[in-house]
Amino acid sequence: MDRQDRLVIMAGVVILIISVIGIVYHEKNYVASEEVKETSYMVSWREYSDEIVDSGYVGKDGWQNNYEIDVKNDACIYKVEIKVDWSDNLNFHGFILPWNWSDRVEVSASIDEMGFSQSAAGYDGVELSVEKDKPDDFISKVNDKETVMEQVKDMARSSINCSLSLSITPKPMFLDKGNDFTVHIIYHYLTPEIKEQTQ
Repeated sequence: MDRQDRLVIMAGVVILIISVIGIVYHEKNYVASEEVKETSYMVSWREYSDEIVDSGYVGKDGWQNNYEIDVKNDACIYKVEIKVDWSDNLNFHGFILPWNWSDRVEVSASIDEMGFSQSAAGYDGVELSVEKDKPDDFISKVNDKETVMEQVKDMARSSINCSLSLSITPKPMFLDKGNDFTVHIIYHYLTPEIKEQTQ
């Protein structure tokens, strides 16, 4: 191999090296430009309330029921109020007896999804409630909307089960077997709104 052939080969090697460096550099710039193409999404929450109303009769055997609350669209249920009211069907207070001898009803409620369990008793009504922190509005810079939707799903609490049980201490009379009552379950929730922010 003469000197001219060696120069041609060396020139070819140099050109090959320069080409490889150019390709690698181009790929890095291409990947970097792809990573820069993030989009900002604004996530805000709108507040709603709804109510379940039910009625029943509680006697010596007690009463219990389970209420499934299911809100769609990745909602976050953050507050539940439980109200049980009744009027004594045999109320002799102030008419025959000078003291209050009304029926005493005890209410127990639990919502596992909210870590809630509580009991209370009263003579004319009982109120229980649980409240959790609301999710904050936020801006997310991501490559696609699906990523934001996954973030919202992690913040959601869209389905809960509210278990209620009632027991009664009636007056020690032959005719007093129990009482009618009304249950109000008021639940407050937030639904997300995702909007792409324009530059």
